Amino acid sequence: MNAEIIEDSGIVTKVEGNCVTVEIKPGGGCKSCTMRGFCFKESEPTKFEIITDLPLQVNDRVQLDISPVGRTLVSLLVFGVPIIFLFLGFIIASLWFIEFVSILIGFVAMGLSFRIVRLIDKKYGKRLKISVARKL
Repeated sequence: MNAEIIEDSGIVTKVEGNCVTVEIKPGGGCKSCTMRGFCFKESEPTKFEIITDLPLQVNDRVQLDISPVGRTLVSLLVFGVPIIFLFLGFIIASLWFIEFVSILIGFVAMGLSFRIVRLIDKKYGKRLKISVARKL
């Protein structure tokens, strides 16, 4: 297995032709990640639709390969963009307003960034490189 790939495993919940829905719970690479609470809800597994040529059936356990570059970009998007908006909002507002108002505008800008991140996720979220490596 490629050393650059982080592995997770999941259960196939639906098969439609060569498209499978895989349900994963936090584990594997997530155990050592300090951001694990942000990616998954504690009580709910996450589902991914993946195209694969492997002959899979419902309830098969599979190993997933998730690109570390993709994970890094998602982390930067989720955590970096709001911080950048917070500081830029404050800095730009401080040119015209007093400090308290500038702080409020900074937080409003950060709130706006959450909406922008959500829109980016809806548009590009499916492009995260996830593949089924093998059936376990």
